[in-house]
Amino acid sequence: MKVRFSRNGNLFGNTSLYIMKSRFGNPRALIATATYNERDNVDPLLQSIFKLGGEFEALVIDDASPDGTGVHLKHLAATEPRLHVVRRPSKLGLGSAHQLAFQYAIRRGFDRLVTMDADLSHDPADIPRLLDALEGADMVIGSRYVKGGGSDYQGYRKFLSISANTLAHYLLRIPLHEFTTSFRAFDVGMLRRHRRANPRSTGYSFFMETVFRLHGAGFRIAEVPIYFKDRSEGESKLPKFEIVRGVATLFRLAASKAIRHKSFESAAEVNGKCPRCASPYLIETFPADSRGRPSKEHKRNHLVIQCLECGERSMPRSDGS
Repeated sequence: MKVRFSRNGNLFGNTSLYIMKSRFGNPRALIATATYNERDNVDPLLQSIFKLGGEFEALVIDDASPDGTGVHLKHLAATEPRLHVVRRPSKLGLGSAHQLAFQYAIRRGFDRLVTMDADLSHDPADIPRLLDALEGADMVIGSRYVKGGGSDYQGYRKFLSISANTLAHYLLRIPLHEFTTSFRAFDVGMLRRHRRANPRSTGYSFFMETVFRLHGAGFRIAEVPIYFKDRSEGESKLPKFEIVRGVATLFRLAASKAIRHKSFESAAEVNGKCPRCASPYLIETFPADSRGRPSKEHKRNHLVIQCLECGERSMPRSDGS
């Protein structure tokens, strides 16, 4: 297997360092995914993850699936200690689900985090290869479009996916081939040191913005080839408006890079718990007005907190009360 690095484009041979290290140092790896109506897919997905070894644990964030995915996961977690489940009250978006996964991995002391789709389009058997590549990178992307990768996509979907990633490659001037996938591995130490305080993207474009921010901060991003399978059960969750939003996000990021505003901002630490659900998974956020500027609430209160578990926003007064 070969790994392509975004900093200099060199190819490095893989020596299965992660597998060797796990035998002796046992780094803990959290595999995180978000679900919405994935009842038929979660069982085979989790079985494949747990077959990888005892150092692998799974986090599933369910957005109130009407098909009972969340209830089923709750029952599974009662008998499987390596399964962690967060059930959210409504569809709060892929972006916030992945931010929650970042915080969960940090707070629970994991060494590595892998994020992936829950619809079996990503093969858990590829996870060790992504983790191998983390020995020389801060983030690794499982790529359909690097040499050796592939996809089941045909026709319009293939054209749309290739066009989006090609456009991102040229507009953002980042030497990568895959920007839109969720199949990624992270060094949790890097996430702990550099959390994004103000991600504006909440849907599928969150994945593209994460690459942009991390690359702009100088972090090493690598790609390894994977084969992307089309889902066999259920329906695609990609709304048509997300395509428009993704294009808008791409041009916003390109404009940001043109004016050299591309840093990965470290988040101010948010202590305490959500006043609604008592969750500790909180982020500082800046709700925008209709023109995309910080809202009057933020200007007045200086701090707006959003819960990643229930979606509640609170605005503590400047005196801390």
